[in-house]
Amino acid sequence: MSKTKLLSITLAVIIIMNVVLISKIGDLNNRVQNLSHNYNNLGSSINSVTSNVNQSLDRFIREQSWITPVQINHEKSKVDTEQVLAVFNWQIKDYLEESEVVFHYRLSDTEEFTTVVAESINTGFFEVSLPLEIKAEPSWEVNISRTEKGVSEQSIEQIAREIKQADKPIRCYVSMKTKDSIKSSEVSYINYEYLAHIKYEPVRGHVHIDGNQYNISLFDDSITTNNMESITAEFYNGNNLITHKQLERQDDQNGIKSYHLSYSSDSEDVSHIVLEVEYSNGDTFQKEIY
Repeated sequence: MSKTKLLSITLAVIIIMNVVLISKIGDLNNRVQNLSHNYNNLGSSINSVTSNVNQSLDRFIREQSWITPVQINHEKSKVDTEQVLAVFNWQIKDYLEESEVVFHYRLSDTEEFTTVVAESINTGFFEVSLPLEIKAEPSWEVNISRTEKGVSEQSIEQIAREIKQADKPIRCYVSMKTKDSIKSSEVSYINYEYLAHIKYEPVRGHVHIDGNQYNISLFDDSITTNNMESITAEFYNGNNLITHKQLERQDDQNGIKSYHLSYSSDSEDVSHIVLEVEYSNGDTFQKEIY
């Protein structure tokens, strides 16, 4: 084959390859343009959705801003042994005179909402008082540490706490009726069982156990009138009462009271300890802390 013919064939192959390459580059450019167009459309859609969400959120905030959240006024609430008169209050910012304001609530054991006409305590400020069943008692916050034999400078800590959490909150909302319309707030969930502990000062302190030696220290830094008056520790072996000891009370210059007891059980095995706390109003409470 002559050189001229070989050169012609090579040139033809190169031309064909360039045509194919140019065609593929054209297809690639079209795809890139399509992707760019789709990306722009997606961006526009996202911006549109974001704008709609922001508008809906702004509208929701404007609708809800006419009223503040319903709260419990624990200073005005009154706690008895088995019941609390809970005071709920809130503010209506755009209150119109002669509008009817109603408090709707539902307890955990009921299916229907109960309505109560709210009492106006000031312009735009309202409250209702609801009797709720609750058992008044102190909270117990006692830290237990124990030093085991053969273990130096180590302690096993256990927290004994009895602070009830409200697993059955009250559901409520507020409605306001004017001449032209009725509007309601969103339903809120309010925990109220913490009111069970506001009548009594909490029992705070720690117990350290080192072999047969038991050291108990409790503190009362309350400024209320219904505080701890005396504390007794009962030591048990199973169901048998080994002994009961009254903690020694000490008062410091800042008005903080502390109670202390150091007791050695000698050869007696102590299975558990019960504290009995007497308050200044005469009420007493017992709790097994160890």
